Amino acid sequence: MSHVAAHRLADFARGRLSAGATARVRTHVDGCDRCRAALAMVRGAHAAFAEIATAPAPDLRWDHIRAQTYWQSGSSIALPVAPPPRRWTWALAPVGLAAAAAAVWLAMRPAADHRLDASTPAPVAGLTPVAGSPPAIVAAPLAAPLAAVVTLVEGNGQVVAADGTTLVGGAAVGAHRLSAGDRIVSDGRLAAQFGPDSSITVGPHSTVVLARFDSRAVELALDDQARVDVEVSHRAPDQRFVVIAGDRQVEVRGTAFRVERDGAAVAVACEHGRVVVSSTGPDAARGSVELGAGQALALGADDPLLARAVVPMTAAELEALAAARPPTMPLWTDPDTIYRTTAAIPLLVPAGHAIAIDGIDIGRGSLWRRVPPGRHLIETRDQAGRALPSRWVDLDGTAAETPIIIAATPPVAPAGGASARRQRLAELARAIDQTELRGCVRSLAKQGLASGTHVELEVGVQASGTIRYLNIVDTDLPDRVAACVRDVVGRARLGAGGQVSWRHRVSF
Repeated sequence: MSHVAAHRLADFARGRLSAGATARVRTHVDGCDRCRAALAMVRGAHAAFAEIATAPAPDLRWDHIRAQTYWQSGSSIALPVAPPPRRWTWALAPVGLAAAAAAVWLAMRPAADHRLDASTPAPVAGLTPVAGSPPAIVAAPLAAPLAAVVTLVEGNGQVVAADGTTLVGGAAVGAHRLSAGDRIVSDGRLAAQFGPDSSITVGPHSTVVLARFDSRAVELALDDQARVDVEVSHRAPDQRFVVIAGDRQVEVRGTAFRVERDGAAVAVACEHGRVVVSSTGPDAARGSVELGAGQALALGADDPLLARAVVPMTAAELEALAAARPPTMPLWTDPDTIYRTTAAIPLLVPAGHAIAIDGIDIGRGSLWRRVPPGRHLIETRDQAGRALPSRWVDLDGTAAETPIIIAATPPVAPAGGASARRQRLAELARAIDQTELRGCVRSLAKQGLASGTHVELEVGVQASGTIRYLNIVDTDLPDRVAACVRDVVGRARLGAGGQVSWRHRVSF
């Protein structure tokens, strides 16, 4: 006895057959148990696709740089019609169709995307209840503790750990990973990083407590006198980042902003992104105020929240707001790796003198700074802005044992002038094997993803021409590809010349 082919059953279920063909298939199905069961499976698969078509687009995770993802849904999507299969495979086709529908549906179900920068236990997947069965139980994802790495201690900052231990000074504080319950006391500035684009900077004469610090929520509680500058990456809908300042609280999604408290008075400034200021005091039920990029809000001790209007910030105010946060560590991975692969520089300079490391202003006065290993240029300026002696410092992956003292002496020329750098840069560009370099991005180029990408390297060359260190400081390529580019550059052979250090950008 012949049976109806699977693709004919699919067309029949979709109403795509002619009237005569529809009548013939219906007559056959009514008298054939096998074809009737196969038709039920096909209709089940179509129902699954219909549910997918009406579902919202999934929250796509950009786990790979420059990934290209396309999403399309709707009843207008036509499934490709395969040629008639062999008779002995007819029963497998509806099974495969149903399995494919189930696989696509499961793959596109929204997943908990925990974008706080830590590994979070995956939630227990929910189950679609069957008619007559009790509802499925979906377990909420557990909150994973976060840890922050101290990257800058300006002045004589301290941390009172959750267990009561008090750590004082850059070396002690810098070796401690910040976690929930820690109290940060800063007389200058203290900065900590907990993700590639997430950091907190406690300002002068400020005390801030990490009241909660996990993958579901971060809550910073400000003491009566405190200032904190924050930059956080975008939060998922179920993740919160809140700064609590007395009866006021500031909640964000992804932004850079400042909250300053003076007793009951609170000032909020938003550099970019958006923040929402609300109250837990007497006017808690009277709504909230939203600040956008370049806006500020000042609230007095007894000011009703909604009675105050946001004001635009000046260009100078925005510049000062951005300068208050030191640069984050490049190529962030996780705290354990950062501790293992970075070094620390304790610097002693006269009070009020500005310090720049590798051309980037870091702070004023004596400080402790975490940096990548390699050769770093330390530059200082006095209170009048005059340049003081610069110094090259070579660091491996360990902290410097003794402070580096930068004395206030007459200026001297730094090692390796601009002319020597230009010569070395041109020499290196000629020495790089371009064929090998293109080979690093060949797979991305085939997908159209290589154009416009780059790798920025910190290069240190000795007078003999030997490349002493080669660090990746910035890239928008995957780690494997960026490492390939670095290795190709490292194989370049240079001749004798100036001993210099510079940032070298390789673009595609």
